[in-house]
Amino acid sequence: MTTDLHWAHLDGISIRYTDNGKQGRPLLLLHEMGGSLESWGGVLAALPPRQRIIRCDMRGAGGSEKIRREVSCDVFADDVAKLLDHLKVPEADVAGVAIGGCIGLNLAARYPARVKKLVPINPPTDAAGRAGEVLRERARLTDEQGMRGVVDAALARSYPELLRGDRQAYDAYVARFITNDPTSYAHVLRALLAVDFTPLWSLITAPVLFAAGTHDLVRTPAATKAAAGQVPRADFLEIEGGHIPSVQAPDALARILVDYFELHA
Repeated sequence: MTTDLHWAHLDGISIRYTDNGKQGRPLLLLHEMGGSLESWGGVLAALPPRQRIIRCDMRGAGGSEKIRREVSCDVFADDVAKLLDHLKVPEADVAGVAIGGCIGLNLAARYPARVKKLVPINPPTDAAGRAGEVLRERARLTDEQGMRGVVDAALARSYPELLRGDRQAYDAYVARFITNDPTSYAHVLRALLAVDFTPLWSLITAPVLFAAGTHDLVRTPAATKAAAGQVPRADFLEIEGGHIPSVQAPDALARILVDYFELHA
């Protein structure tokens, strides 16, 4: 499968994306905070080669336009809806890791006709308690010290030592993480402080499969399972890996997506 890069200028925001394959209902893949569309590379290689798959860098990440003012997860979901409009895709299946899952849930709640089925993986759905304290402190450190000032603390929980057996993959991830724009990253962290799905759960009408990384120290499987219990048509499963199974367990995640979205070679 070729993966040509494109950019779309969408009502004031430039978004980098790929759109490959022509078969089946489009599958939209949304990456984690600190990642980029490249985070899905291992999963992409294990999916049917002719399946239409769209990946994009969220606002502030990868090759998309950077953030210089306060932003919200509603804005990130609006960006995705605009990209689907740009590509003339009325409805897609959606999978997202971490904040990508949060954006997918937001999209399904606010644009229900756009999401056929959804797989949110370790999605943050609130910033209560210690989670909010971590987000505030990490945003402050990012502003003061840049990405090198937070990389060790961030990956200690999202990419723990027991998942670093492939050192080449881990080192590449660290290098890519550090190249993030720190101002954008801090704005995304602060956007997560306002996330609260309490008024949105009942608006999600699409079938949803919540997936949790068994070794996720950021968003525990119990927390993701509890979120699944709030959605009318939701199921739950655990997957090997941590907070970023698209990178840490791409083959296992690909099998789940193939089965749930009924993808065919």
